[in-house]
Amino acid sequence: MAALTGCGSGGDPVSVSVGNGGGKGKAAGPLSVEQIRAALPTDTSMGSNFAGDEAVAAGGDGARAHCAETTGATCDGLVAGGMKELKRRGRGETKVEFTLFSFDSPKAATAAMKSLSAKRRTDIEPTPAPVKVEAGADETDAVGNDRVTAVVMRVGSVLVYVWAVETKLEDTNFAAQHQVDRLKTAV
Repeated sequence: MAALTGCGSGGDPVSVSVGNGGGKGKAAGPLSVEQIRAALPTDTSMGSNFAGDEAVAAGGDGARAHCAETTGATCDGLVAGGMKELKRRGRGETKVEFTLFSFDSPKAATAAMKSLSAKRRTDIEPTPAPVKVEAGADETDAVGNDRVTAVVMRVGSVLVYVWAVETKLEDTNFAAQHQVDRLKTAV
């Protein structure tokens, strides 16, 4: 296994395993479609109060088109993407959507992250304000209002996007941390 290095809480280095580098810390490449699927939360990983459809993961032109639509970027260097939506049982519109986009480099992931962050700052109504989310990513940008919170993060060469509707900020922070933890351990 290879390692992508990021920062955990308090700035401590953490690793995200990817590829086939033999555990020597040598980058073997971006996450594959199957690794993206494995890193997405499951119905039970968030607790028994959540349910959702099957995780969707893909590569190629379809993934690139979805990435471009989601982020507003060209998504050059995209290798794979995936998403999973979980709804809270018995809580109306309460839901969390998890989206992952794996790129061929951290630079490409950062470009898409910046584009998505800018897009979310202008397309959420009413206008969102910055919120603090600490999930252990290399970079994090989060905004929210009374109804929705958008958390855009980068972990190595993976763009992580958590979209929470009718969810308390502390629960959104938990969901973001959960996604980063799964990304670090599930692949």
